[in-house]
Amino acid sequence: MVDIVEIYVHWYAGRSKSRLATSLGVDRKTIRKYLALAEAAG
Repeated sequence: MVDIVEIYVHWYAGRSKSRLATSLGVDRKTIRKYLALAEAAG
């Protein structure tokens, strides 16, 4: 299971979505799904 907080920490650090997916071993679609919620909330 992916720790969602870890996704956000890496994203706020400036990493790209594809690099995030590679480093965390998660599909890019999963990364996009969680980050879309954060981007929509502002």
